[in-house]
Amino acid sequence: MNIDKLREEIIGELKATYTENDLNSLVDLLVKVIIFPTDKEELSGIEDRQYAALEKIFDEDSPLSEVRLCLANVFKIEPTLKKILYISNSSAYNEVQNKRLGLANVIKKLGMNPNNKKLDLDPATYMGDKDYMEHISRAYGLRNSESHLYESWNRRDIFLNLDSALITWLCAIKFNKKNIQMQLESKVVLSEYVIQEYLKMVVEEFKDRMKRFIHLRGEEHLEFIGGMAIEQANEKDSDKGRLRKGTVDSLRRHSVPEKRMILWGEAGIGKSTTLEYLAYVDAKARIQDKESCIPILILLGLMLDANYSIKQYICDKLKVDMEECDKLFVAGNINLFLDGLNEIPSGGVVSNLKTIRMREIRQLMKSYPRSFIIITNRPQDSRDFDNIPVFNLQKLNDEEIKLFLDRNVDDTLTKKCILDTLSTDKNFRKIIRTPLILSRLIATVRYTKQVPMSEGEIIGQFLKCLFEREKNEKLDERLDIQKMTYLLRGIAFESLENKEANSGITEAEVISYCSKSMQNYRFEYDALYAINMMVQLGILEKRENVYVFSHQAYQDYYYGLEELAVLQS
Repeated sequence: MNIDKLREEIIGELKATYTENDLNSLVDLLVKVIIFPTDKEELSGIEDRQYAALEKIFDEDSPLSEVRLCLANVFKIEPTLKKILYISNSSAYNEVQNKRLGLANVIKKLGMNPNNKKLDLDPATYMGDKDYMEHISRAYGLRNSESHLYESWNRRDIFLNLDSALITWLCAIKFNKKNIQMQLESKVVLSEYVIQEYLKMVVEEFKDRMKRFIHLRGEEHLEFIGGMAIEQANEKDSDKGRLRKGTVDSLRRHSVPEKRMILWGEAGIGKSTTLEYLAYVDAKARIQDKESCIPILILLGLMLDANYSIKQYICDKLKVDMEECDKLFVAGNINLFLDGLNEIPSGGVVSNLKTIRMREIRQLMKSYPRSFIIITNRPQDSRDFDNIPVFNLQKLNDEEIKLFLDRNVDDTLTKKCILDTLSTDKNFRKIIRTPLILSRLIATVRYTKQVPMSEGEIIGQFLKCLFEREKNEKLDERLDIQKMTYLLRGIAFESLENKEANSGITEAEVISYCSKSMQNYRFEYDALYAINMMVQLGILEKRENVYVFSHQAYQDYYYGLEELAVLQS
């Protein structure tokens, strides 16, 4: 549940109970206070616990037994009231802490009980009280509650007491609104609980992708990720010797004060993997140090909705509103990685999508000079941005190829087959200088003990080996390799014809392409089984709820087969 949704849930819950006209603004401030991290040890962590507890309470699908377990994080109102006091009046907060004053004194210092009414009376005593003392006294009564108290509560009991806890906090906000606004205005209100969960997801997703980098066993080593890049010279550059070069990670840290980079590279050279690696590195750093930047990786080819902006995507990932997102960018707290400018679909119903995305990216670059932005693109595409340095990702040299083989080949015969071919065929050396092709070559030779001699053969043999291994090892009688190949040809052909890029394909589109292929070639097959198998083998990926070919080379290979069949027919 993002922050906007939580805000809506609280407003919806209280609109019948809290009758003042400032409900929306107070709830907005309350949510910001709840997730606001402080440097006080005694207040540490309550923002995460309360945010998670409120998410659980408002989730209708949460089992009642799980909801009861987190109630204390909300119904023990004192920590949040102290937090409000700390934000609005730090000297009063220090007095409370130093003198060990109780909850009644905290409430008094917050100005919530100007008439010194008794807080330990039956809440019904204050029914209809204009200062909401009914709710304050009910919440006060829960101050020392233990978990066993909640065991008999049903959802009605829970929400009755929830209303009182929330309204008590709102009263504290109302009496101290001006000071709270002033203190929070210049700060980024960010839930560390949400950020840590997001960062852990980035790390785990990268590790998982690296495990699947070579699908026919083997392990990809990180030494080849974020490899060498050399700055692209402009016509006006007189001193070519001063062009910047190094690993992308090193360049962005030490040599690019513009905080802008465009990475050019052909298919398979590692553009996407480089950005995934940078996001992984940054996520690990931010987990350890809250002063480090938050990485955001966006696969542009998967953002198919023209009404869903890049900035809104970032807000949703971090569970912040636009205002807080803006503060993060202005402060330079985000490293933004935009992958696949060339993969934005430009055909069919989304023909204007690239124009929209280009406008968004230019605005981000103009508005946020302190945030680092890196974009990947194909070199054959035009230079889309002026005054932004372009760096060409470099192919593997002979020494790096041998090192790659040493690190990724564990059997003597496979290594010997490849090295013998490398030593005798110059053209062969030229086609295996990208990590994608070299890794697929290794996997294929390991399986077949034969060396394919062209890029198309390497990809084709690799994909064929994927299916044969699956068929032989799993003894899956449903797996028909020829029919799967027809379906993949159809998906590649239709998606590239319609979108002009390896961009996201909805499930409905994939099924439609499969149906068309079955109709054209007059066979029947279980499309859902086929799609799941394609994902399982790593030929297709499902990301951001759409499908995409794991590599452009796979789409190009199957497209070429189908295009030839179309021309011959």
